[in-house]
Amino acid sequence: MGAVTTDLARIDVFDPDLYAAGDPETNALPFERYAWLRSEAPCVRLPCAIPGHEPSAWVVSRFDDVSAILRDPERFVSGHGVTMRATHTTVAGDGGKPAMITMDGAAHSRNRRLINRGFTPAVIRSFETHFRAIAATVIDRAVALGSFDFVQEIASQLPMHAICDLLGVPEADRPQLARWTNFAASPTDPDYAIDGEDILTVLGHVWDYGLELAELRRKDPGTDVMSTIVDAADNESLTADELMGFVFTLAAAGNETTRNSASHALLGLFNHPEQMRWLRDRADRIPDAAIEEMLRWSTPVIYLRRTAATGFELHGQQISPGDPIAVFAASANFDPSEFADPQAFVLDRTPNRHVTFAVGPHVCLGAHVARLELRVLFEELLRRTDDLRLTGPVVYARDSYLRGVKRLGVQV
Repeated sequence: MGAVTTDLARIDVFDPDLYAAGDPETNALPFERYAWLRSEAPCVRLPCAIPGHEPSAWVVSRFDDVSAILRDPERFVSGHGVTMRATHTTVAGDGGKPAMITMDGAAHSRNRRLINRGFTPAVIRSFETHFRAIAATVIDRAVALGSFDFVQEIASQLPMHAICDLLGVPEADRPQLARWTNFAASPTDPDYAIDGEDILTVLGHVWDYGLELAELRRKDPGTDVMSTIVDAADNESLTADELMGFVFTLAAAGNETTRNSASHALLGLFNHPEQMRWLRDRADRIPDAAIEEMLRWSTPVIYLRRTAATGFELHGQQISPGDPIAVFAASANFDPSEFADPQAFVLDRTPNRHVTFAVGPHVCLGAHVARLELRVLFEELLRRTDDLRLTGPVVYARDSYLRGVKRLGVQV
């Protein structure tokens, strides 16, 4: 452990400023730090100096270890939170509302089974026409500007309107809901702060709004996800608190993943013009492999926290029950033991077993929705443009949990 202790100061992978200052030309990730951890300290307890966060956690960085932990929900539980934040928005004991993402065992299975009805393959396929209509509208509006911020005008718009349609959010309420979820998802970034309000106050707005949406759907039920949630609540399969937790989780995750994946992917295409040409040649129907590489490359969730349910040993380190464990997807997705030439952006990469959406029982429920949104967004964007160029600036979020892009200037 002597060498590890000596190098801890330069291996702080929880520092939000590290990600805010990332280099756009190298995918804005601290590849050298991740490589050092995988090689020298694949399981090591590192401090987390962010105010309002747990003081330390075991950091696991190798692909095989990350995958194994995520696939073992009995030894590595989610119920104590999935981030290093001391207050967890979806843990009732922390003042939050319970949601599937931080449930274990029978409660997780029950909630997932209920909501799965809104995310079956047939239901997701039915979204495509509607998602294309949204994409066409926002892209046409942006292209007409000539120069614009890709994040603001396109990447944030499709997922926001898509998830809001699934939740039945009226058009006028969508910008406010996006502001609330941005702050709740990335509270360490001052640009997302809301004057005079802390995170629990903002969450209160979202939870109350979830109850308002439920009432709207009771009066006008449909086949959308919100109608499924309300039906479960009215049949006592979900509590009112679980309903509110669902709305927050779906709104936050639905906004964040595709927005950031699309932004990182476009920047990857700018930095690898041969891949942009390859993709343009296939814009009529983007291959599945290209979508998977965009997801690996973007890795919008940097790490996932689990908590040890039992004591165990990993790479010579003794983990005790109750210890927090941060499994770094952003390291695992660039592990050369799993991915050949991992820092290359290769759209026809196969196989590609990335852990962007996690794996195992807690695999992201909306993964296929995000894949569809990415496909639709890039197909419609490339069909409507002959040439896209980066004008800058590229501004990253100040956060070490979600890998956000706040601004990305482009020109048609």
